[in-house]
Amino acid sequence: MAKHHPEDCTISKSDSSDCRFITAPLSTEKEVDDPTDVSGRYSITRKKADRDNNNLALPFCPESKLPSFIEHDRLVLLFNAYYEEDVHQSLEEEKILHACEVYFYVEDGTMEIIQTKTENSGIVQGKFLRRSKVVKPGTSLHYGIDDLKIGNTLDIYSRSFRVVNCNESTRRYVLEHHGWSFHDVQPIALPRDHFAEMNRAKMMRESGVPGVDRKRKMNDLKVVMESQLGKQSSMTDRGMFLEHGTDALCFHVTWDDRSRLYGNIQYFRLIYHLADDTIEIVRASNTTRDGTATFPKLLKRSKLPKSGQAFDNSDCYSWKDLAIGQLINVFGRMMLIVKCDQFTRAHYQSHGIELKEDLPLVVEEKKVEIRRIVPPPNGFGSEEDSLRSCTGSINPPPLKKDLSSNKKSGIVLHFNASLVVDDDADDSIRKFAIHFFLEDDTISIQEPPIRNSGYVGGQFLRRQPINHISASDMYVGNMVEVVGHQFLLRDADESTFKLMECDEKTFPYSDTARLQRILSTKQDMIRAYFVSHYDGNGNLDLEGLSKCCSAIGIVINHAELITIWRRIKRNNSSGLVPFNKLLKFATEETSFASK
Repeated sequence: MAKHHPEDCTISKSDSSDCRFITAPLSTEKEVDDPTDVSGRYSITRKKADRDNNNLALPFCPESKLPSFIEHDRLVLLFNAYYEEDVHQSLEEEKILHACEVYFYVEDGTMEIIQTKTENSGIVQGKFLRRSKVVKPGTSLHYGIDDLKIGNTLDIYSRSFRVVNCNESTRRYVLEHHGWSFHDVQPIALPRDHFAEMNRAKMMRESGVPGVDRKRKMNDLKVVMESQLGKQSSMTDRGMFLEHGTDALCFHVTWDDRSRLYGNIQYFRLIYHLADDTIEIVRASNTTRDGTATFPKLLKRSKLPKSGQAFDNSDCYSWKDLAIGQLINVFGRMMLIVKCDQFTRAHYQSHGIELKEDLPLVVEEKKVEIRRIVPPPNGFGSEEDSLRSCTGSINPPPLKKDLSSNKKSGIVLHFNASLVVDDDADDSIRKFAIHFFLEDDTISIQEPPIRNSGYVGGQFLRRQPINHISASDMYVGNMVEVVGHQFLLRDADESTFKLMECDEKTFPYSDTARLQRILSTKQDMIRAYFVSHYDGNGNLDLEGLSKCCSAIGIVINHAELITIWRRIKRNNSSGLVPFNKLLKFATEETSFASK
């Protein structure tokens, strides 16, 4: 690149600070004489003349500007920011506050973020973002200086950084060169991190800061080491040590923890050291192999507070508080003193205290009575199958009864039934055939199909026993409940009626002799009823028989009414019977009884 003429722009020591530079663009136009015009070209002739006259002329003019990498070389702005991160696995901490330093390099618009390190935080810290340009979310633009005003929030890689402060040099630069207001550089206080403050206070206690109450007991090893270094020990308890030496009282204690899940009775020995009034509790020898952990010591040698609090040494147990049958609080564990040795008894007797007799060391545990409760059948399968499944996981099916020697083998009662419904017109048209097998008291139900009714029909209930239903419950007019459905027995076939009439012990409502004896006491009333209700033909139907029985004061159910009707309707295929047959049935006591 050629240089301007000396008279165009000459740099000296006096005016070198006022001269700015700009590169002259390449052009094919003629050379210009105006030094402020950079649109011309820097010819070889002018370059030679400047070299011969020792003039320093550059291809820049007073209105030129330095490049950014030269003008802002090593100019870095420092801002303080923070971002928050949720904590989901701690009950004490909800959010973590990460303090960061944001470095903005003015020369190229790059940023660098370094997280401030916190001791013993357990978090990887240090450089969060290496030096690079950061694109604003949702745009193609990069973050600039004006985006770093205090109070602004920067979204960088799914984290929201809030700018809260800057250093003094950064504050002066943005006020002078970028026109920021004092409000834009006003610092903002960081939010309080209670968990970090609690950790700092804990570290102050642990590190031994003077004037901090640590709420901790000095370690025994520290006392020994300080004594070796020349620190004088306390003279308070030396008299007790000289009097008792290594004498100790020994008690046997038990801890009944059966109120908790998997708790049991544990046995310990309580050793009371008379020299310094301290208590030590160790586990008694365990030979029962009860599965408990064999740790040797429950409580190391220390004073035992009565309140059960760890740092409460105001009121502690002494040997006068220990007695057989007494409960002591060992940091929330209530232990019972049950036994002591001979030295302990002698010590108490020397002070005029008589201990009780020893209690039994082994406590008799109450055995829990476990009753097997058989669940009720749920309708799937028979009750025998359900009982089999309650006795184990893999069981063979129940054995079937041998019905070959049963007198009632093959005898089945057949009934026509319908569902008992409230206001369901669809279910009211359904008809069922109920079969009761007398050989094993099982029931099967079939539903005949009805065209255009929407019910397919077929097998409603396969043959199985129903616990609460027996043969005596099967009679016309009775309602039986089967698997949650109420069925009304409306009718039966001829063979069923004959079987029921021949077995009056099982079916008492089909006992003809009993019904005849009832009617025999109402002969006169039966005659009077038919005289008063004679309609000219003297015939009687089933409805008329029901009205007659009601009128003369006989209370019978529908099954008994059918039994009487079948007896007086014998050898008559029509639906009408002369009323004199009913009167004859009531008067033929002797002849009927003989039959």
